[in-house]
Amino acid sequence: MQKIKLSSILLLALVTPFIMRFRIGSGETPFWQFGLIFLSLGLYLGLDVISIKEKKKQLFKDILLWLVIFLTVVMGIWSAMVVRHRSSPVYGVHDIVLQQEAAIRFLLDGKNPYQENYLGTFLEEWHYSETQTNPALYHFVMMPFYLIFALPFYWLSFRTIGFFDARMPLLFLFLSSLALAALLLKKRGEAKRQFLILLAFNPATLGYLIEGRSDFFVFGFLFLSLYLLFKKQKLLSAIVLGLSFAVKQSVWPIFPFYFAYLAFKAKNPKKLIKPLLGFGASFGLSVLPFLFWGPKYFLEDTILYLSGKAEHSYPIAGYGWGMVLNQFGFIKDLDSYYPFLIWQLIFCLPLLFILIRWLSKKPKIWELVFSYGIFTFVFWYFSRYFNNSHIAYLSSIFIIAFYFEQIEKRDA
Repeated sequence: MQKIKLSSILLLALVTPFIMRFRIGSGETPFWQFGLIFLSLGLYLGLDVISIKEKKKQLFKDILLWLVIFLTVVMGIWSAMVVRHRSSPVYGVHDIVLQQEAAIRFLLDGKNPYQENYLGTFLEEWHYSETQTNPALYHFVMMPFYLIFALPFYWLSFRTIGFFDARMPLLFLFLSSLALAALLLKKRGEAKRQFLILLAFNPATLGYLIEGRSDFFVFGFLFLSLYLLFKKQKLLSAIVLGLSFAVKQSVWPIFPFYFAYLAFKAKNPKKLIKPLLGFGASFGLSVLPFLFWGPKYFLEDTILYLSGKAEHSYPIAGYGWGMVLNQFGFIKDLDSYYPFLIWQLIFCLPLLFILIRWLSKKPKIWELVFSYGIFTFVFWYFSRYFNNSHIAYLSSIFIIAFYFEQIEKRDA
């Protein structure tokens, strides 16, 4: 029987570079914190070869893992918030954090965050480029539930610690995702801990999580929807999926795969009515008030801005086909409109057909998640932008697809 477990190696290999690169204390990190982290890592490794009852070993490993997560990632995010509060509003954050905070203040003042520009806010102070103006100053790209969900955190934080940082709801969703991962593999100790380690210490996502990018925000809702679907709570799952659609557009490509999965499992079209109504209700209640408040501004910010059809559009950027075309001289101006939709139709429509057909044969949740991940990868690659945080987000999607596959193989 194998003694050394993969989770032990993963934990040491992924935690060490994280604490060497990122701040995990609001000042100079005390050496007792480093000492406690490495003591926990050593004990975690030692438990692989110590002869004690398996139940106790599993419990001790779980305690040590959560302690390491708290002392590193949680403390790292909290320290980043405290240091920013003590120094400068633009210190160490992504511009979406500054824009979310400004949009919340607009909303509480009765102003439409999609109609307002962000000149004169801290977003204007954020360094975007030496030569170009940040287009986010003129457009709020996120969907309304991204603001609505943050409101209780905004209210509570000011009444307790005296300041708000938009990474507070993000930290909550991050921890919620880890809790769901633990529940999903509750009876599979080693696999559960591998899953937790890969989600918590994924080197592709950690830096973006700490600076507050919105990808883990929507990931938290999507993962909850998939967890509820696994538990056969289809209506609740669809309601949460609707909320995820009202957070960020990156989850929208899952729609055909999600409802195709439900259709293939149900074999009765009438059973789709409740999930569709639940999805439509949660999405509609979140989005329609803002759409009716100012249709022109809402559609310009959330749709046209990303496709290059707004006055101050998101530029062609990232690591996808757009930059390949630019490097070879087919696209001269990165701020101009280019019909990426043509490329997306050429590659995404056949892929959609292939993936739906594959999903129909023996529909599993892991296949649904994997199909969404592959389709979104191709869709983003041939879109106007394919950014670093998008690639990181997809890595988390494929991680949960892998572990759903492990669970469903076991239950088959």
